[in-house]
Amino acid sequence: MERIPSLENPERILIVGAHPDDPDAFCGGSVAAWTDSGAEVWYVVVTSGDKGIPDTETDLETFTETREQEQLNSAEYLGAQGVTFLRYIDGEVFDSLELRERITLEIRRFKPDLIITHDPLTRNYRQHPDHRAVGFATIHSAFPSSHLPTFFPKHAEDGIEPHVTSNMLLFGSDQPDTFIDISATFDRKIEALEMHVSQESAFHGELRERMQRRSATAGEESGEYELAEAFLYVDLG
Repeated sequence: MERIPSLENPERILIVGAHPDDPDAFCGGSVAAWTDSGAEVWYVVVTSGDKGIPDTETDLETFTETREQEQLNSAEYLGAQGVTFLRYIDGEVFDSLELRERITLEIRRFKPDLIITHDPLTRNYRQHPDHRAVGFATIHSAFPSSHLPTFFPKHAEDGIEPHVTSNMLLFGSDQPDTFIDISATFDRKIEALEMHVSQESAFHGELRERMQRRSATAGEESGEYELAEAFLYVDLG
């Protein structure tokens, strides 16, 4: 498998996910590997997962606070620097100009050399509409919005300059071409996911088994790793 040299040791990584636990589920092992090597990682989570409430008797505000805290805990455990919550309504996200502005602002503020998000075009399995919307919005924010000062000029007025990121990885793709070795960090990925206690019912009691199968399949596709996470590379340069 041909490697992309600039992805060997990324220094600043921005991960944009639709819901709390999306970054951990799709690339938690990679986050642990990257932070172990000294990279700075920051999450942007577009919704607070408020539609994942277990029953109608649970207080919605308390539940969303719980989901955000779970994401903060798991991100810290994996070594990420922190999380920005945009607090859009779960299940009601669209690739809007407003969302692009919010994501563009985070790109310009954090200045990553690698951006990671959902593959909006995957046909691999059922896909949450928020995943597609966030994937499209992040791609459009990464290029051309964050590159050009003519997009969202108020950012520059506030002292936040345009930023060029050349590399992007899309997770959940049905056509992956880039694989990150998580053989040494798989257990930490599972432990991070298990911190999302409010979502235990969604895991159906087979979290480790499912993630083991997914990671083993990616490792086999890589041709060199026992366990891996799979991505589609996008050249933004």
